[in-house]
Amino acid sequence: MPGEAPEHVWYVAYGSNLHEARFLAYLTGCGDDEPWGPHRGAADKSPPVADRRVEVPHPVRFGGNSQRWGGGCCFCPVEPVPDGRLTPVGRAWLVTVSQLADIVTQENRLPPDAVTMPDRFPEPGNSVRVLDGLIDRLLTLQPLDDIPAVTLASTDLPPITPPAPCYRSVLATGMAEMGMKHEAIEAHLVDLDLS
Repeated sequence: MPGEAPEHVWYVAYGSNLHEARFLAYLTGCGDDEPWGPHRGAADKSPPVADRRVEVPHPVRFGGNSQRWGGGCCFCPVEPVPDGRLTPVGRAWLVTVSQLADIVTQENRLPPDAVTMPDRFPEPGNSVRVLDGLIDRLLTLQPLDDIPAVTLASTDLPPITPPAPCYRSVLATGMAEMGMKHEAIEAHLVDLDLS
């Protein structure tokens, strides 16, 4: 019914969550033998209902110094993509709202109760702060198949830094999984690196 809180949401990933095995670590959990390190997983370990390649209409870029990756990783501000930049590629994963809450807390290495999810997502182009962390906002995008779509964004972006080779490789693998050709993958990776 109109006005009801949604059960499912398209989580629009960018960065390492383009890679299926890496993304699934947030749902099923994994040990420290994976390149992305240990993850507790979600309370609901069900696989995503669907996934698809999409565009992220915000200027994702590399920055910070991730302990997990040993270099910069992807961050998303809330403003639109400026002229001269490629529109970043994303991968939309159809998950439950509770799974999304587990994803955002794990992105910030916080416990499950650290997030306050909204009853309803803001209108497309708007965001809401859901926790105290570096990746602290849910940014609403245009719905997909009449289902809300959100990505994770940051109020304050870390300094621009290059990615570690292993992180860049995970992104490339995720893009290839979605059928992108080598030249397009390289163009997108170069565009993310403003260092």
